[in-house]
Amino acid sequence: MLEYLARRSGQVCSKREVIENVWDVDFEGDPNIVEVYVGHLRRKLDRPFGRTSLETVRGAGYRLAADGG
Repeated sequence: MLEYLARRSGQVCSKREVIENVWDVDFEGDPNIVEVYVGHLRRKLDRPFGRTSLETVRGAGYRLAADGG
């Protein structure tokens, strides 16, 4: 997921786009898996360094800040 977001740094990626490109187009699990992994990434990338590089764009999806947060 981090690689996918990094390749699209600065762009908003919808939950559906993330699922289709990180997991599989035929993924039939709970779509909240994206939110779970976003939480994991935030704990590893943002909290230790006091930044917000992984942003939630309300109603649209997620974005990895182009400037690193």
